[in-house]
Amino acid sequence: MARRNATNVSVSDDSATLDVDHGNSVINNNNELRTSIEKSFSEGGLGESGYSHTGAFSDKPISNNFVWQAGAGINYTQADVDNEVYKVLSLSKLVHEAVDNPYWSDPKPSGAQGIGLFQGAYLPEGVNSLVDYDYVFDNNYDPNGSTGYEGSTGRIRLDDLQPGDKLEVRFDFNVIPQIANTTVEPALWYSNRDADDNITFTFPLTTSPVFYGQGTVANTYLNRVDISAWIASQEDINALVLPSIKSDNPVIIQPLGLLITIIR
Repeated sequence: MARRNATNVSVSDDSATLDVDHGNSVINNNNELRTSIEKSFSEGGLGESGYSHTGAFSDKPISNNFVWQAGAGINYTQADVDNEVYKVLSLSKLVHEAVDNPYWSDPKPSGAQGIGLFQGAYLPEGVNSLVDYDYVFDNNYDPNGSTGYEGSTGRIRLDDLQPGDKLEVRFDFNVIPQIANTTVEPALWYSNRDADDNITFTFPLTTSPVFYGQGTVANTYLNRVDISAWIASQEDINALVLPSIKSDNPVIIQPLGLLITIIR
């Protein structure tokens, strides 16, 4: 079963460290991931570990070529604050087709559609896709329910994984604080499902909260946070997963992208 991440995570552009078991063991995540993927690639084929990326958040503005305009975004309202909501952020096939296009020519992109920015080139062995852009929650469950997914579209796709895999998601997003001294909690909103697609347990997989103090109001701040989970059972493989945000004050969120990595 996946777990809620209760350890402290600190990230920088050059190195990222994960404090495991309250400081007893410190590893360099970036180097470990790079070494693991390069080693598996060098041994032939796609290797076992791999990754995918998408920027296909459904609320990106069509009118501005799917680029967030200054000050615009998804509003986390006072009502959301009062209800302590983890606001789930949807994905969209329309936006995927517009923004997930390779900007390089070497190596030559595969041209495969519906998979992500890398068009399946770096997926883990045996994995067809790590994103499902066509999934509509309300087509499968009561749209008047209380799971937190109501009205959402798309999902991180774990269907081709196996017990023992580790899921790591780097969630990139901008925050525009509306009130000083605001704390934002990024998370993966995670629902295990049984073989009949019944949701058995829903919870946030959190990472370290981000604090915005005095002088931050109306400024835009880029965040690139890492969130991880283990895949231990068929209920994890069949889980529903989307990024989400919780805040203790109103904020504006501009979701940017997801780097989804599977480590074996």
